[in-house]
Amino acid sequence: MERVLITSTPPTSNGDLHVGHLSGPYVAADVYKRYLRMRGSEAYAVCGGDDHQSYVRYKAGQLGWTPEHTASHFCDEIVSTLEAASVELDLFARPLTSACHDAFVLDFFRRLHAEGKLTPKESPCFWCTHCDTYLFEAHVTGTCRHCGRSSDGNVCEACGRPNDCVDLIEPRCKHCGRTPSVRPQTRLHFPLSRWARQLAAYFERVEMESHLASLCERMLVDGLPDIPVSHPADWGLEVPVPGFEGQRLYAWAEMAPGYLSATREMCRALGLDADWESFWKEGGGRVVQFFGFDNGYFHAVLFPAELMAFDSDIRLPSAFVTNEFYRLSGSKFSTSRGHAIWGRDALAKYPADVLRFYLAYDRPETEQSNFEPADFAAVTQRELSGTWDGWLGALGRKVREEARGAAPAGEPATAQQREFASRLRGFAAEVARCYEPGTFSLQRAARLTCELVREARRFGLGEDAWAGFASAAARRQAALALELEAAATLALLSAPILPDFSSRLWAQLGFQDPVWVHGWPEGPQALPAGQPIPGLDRPFFPQAISAGDLTPGLAAAPSARPASAAQPF
Repeated sequence: MERVLITSTPPTSNGDLHVGHLSGPYVAADVYKRYLRMRGSEAYAVCGGDDHQSYVRYKAGQLGWTPEHTASHFCDEIVSTLEAASVELDLFARPLTSACHDAFVLDFFRRLHAEGKLTPKESPCFWCTHCDTYLFEAHVTGTCRHCGRSSDGNVCEACGRPNDCVDLIEPRCKHCGRTPSVRPQTRLHFPLSRWARQLAAYFERVEMESHLASLCERMLVDGLPDIPVSHPADWGLEVPVPGFEGQRLYAWAEMAPGYLSATREMCRALGLDADWESFWKEGGGRVVQFFGFDNGYFHAVLFPAELMAFDSDIRLPSAFVTNEFYRLSGSKFSTSRGHAIWGRDALAKYPADVLRFYLAYDRPETEQSNFEPADFAAVTQRELSGTWDGWLGALGRKVREEARGAAPAGEPATAQQREFASRLRGFAAEVARCYEPGTFSLQRAARLTCELVREARRFGLGEDAWAGFASAAARRQAALALELEAAATLALLSAPILPDFSSRLWAQLGFQDPVWVHGWPEGPQALPAGQPIPGLDRPFFPQAISAGDLTPGLAAAPSARPASAAQPF
């Protein structure tokens, strides 16, 4: 049995998840895991909180909280939202409370330093004399020298390229808005250029889409930079190297060993007879990683190079599945401006399957796309409440009235029936291709299931003309059998995206085994003649879906202020 570890990039523990987050790696990784398990693979999914990020410290300053409380509070919210969205994880790692994380990460960097793979280097850095603060990442903003768009320190989320903060154009302190001064600072650096040849070879074999591949190639051509892995800061893991007291590990550099540590923690939590090597080394499983393009440089360049430097026997991820930015009505999701639709708010109004379907249908895969509340309402009302429920309800009534509520026997007997049966056989292969990493497209998978429903509805309406003809009884029974076959095929093909709907449809078709146990279909799924069909004519989806139910707004204010609170910057 194939063993696969699926990772989704840890969300920063400074806020809850909005639908833009869910549209990216989190729902997608869950869909892939469910698909693999239907295929019979031993699939595991790992995520976790990015607790040591500078953005956590920045948010703590805004709230007057400690960074520890901030990370804990928002991790709780993130986990709750993922659960509400039917995202099933085998581990959500929380570095602040993990029994594995700190020791593993610190040993990782001690080893890199002892082997000469981290180098001390003095270079110019930003300081805000007004705030008396070293500025990096969350604490500084400006314009990216590569693409000319707004960027925070250390990486530009628009073009994906790293920066060293001091190369930002028109920089300013995020706390006071003033222009920072420049001071020399000695930090530990990881020289990416040492791994250029190995990275180039890796890029030839790892599966990834074109936008990410072009970023990797562009960075190789321009020359890989030295990446600072330590910063003078008061939040994060302390650098485990003498001479760098008072500095903290760069949270993004921490994430590479963090994935290994989380794998170890998952194995222990699940009682597996395995450790992280069983997924990350030859002879074990394989690793597939899901993340947004804005995190592309980290996952495709920095992390592989760190892992190569740590242990040459590590088998790097076999595939990267990425997404582009999902915007809200043309603008970036913004917590501060109240321009966001929060996952928990949407999931309180509609079943998880409805939101998962739309986020798949409209997923930003090769280009940025927009979440429009009006489009969400129109698409889900038209497709799910209208076409899907309409067809299944009509089919249920026909089976009850013409076949005594049970699956009829019958083989395709006409050219139209044979053509429809042939079309059904193609859907399983087409949708399966959408769930494979190299051709991953939830947008296409969702639309193919809609096409299956439309094809089945069109076929059923055509065959309804023969209802009541005694001489066409055999043809009529064969047609109903084919429509039921289409419904069972829909349940199986849509299961990774709409797990609740597919389970309910499967049960309403009279199957006793869960849809997940049945496995992935290699073709259309026929029903045994005489199998009872309990109640297809009951709606599966909400019959009223309104754009007004999804209004952009601020996240709910945190309700509790801890007694031990950090002072804002």
